Amino acid sequence: PPMQRPKEIAFALLAAAFIAGGALGYAGGRYVAAREGAPGERGATRRYLAERLDLTGGQAAAVDTILDARRREMTRIIAPVQPQLDSSRQEARRKIMALLTPEQQRRFQELLAEHDKQEGNRK
Repeated sequence: PPMQRPKEIAFALLAAAFIAGGALGYAGGRYVAAREGAPGERGATRRYLAERLDLTGGQAAAVDTILDARRREMTRIIAPVQPQLDSSRQEARRKIMALLTPEQQRRFQELLAEHDKQEGNRK
């Protein structure tokens, strides 16, 4: 039916935005966790390496030093483009909101708040 077409397009755009956002969110979340030194993510990686590789205390300390240097380097690399990434995310959210009904907008805001809270927990 002709009325279904705009809804299908809107749903496809929304699904694509969530998939892209999820992929970027996952990659960004892992980066931010490493950059900010979140105990859950960073500590888990370090523990995983220490356990799987059976690292000695000295090796584990050396790995920590290497990962800390990597975190500092990644922070330096991404700092110039972080405002663009944030702006892109906000613009995509604004465009999605424009497609939605008031009820969908309310639910989308809830999803975003939940997502942002999870991302905040990784920082």
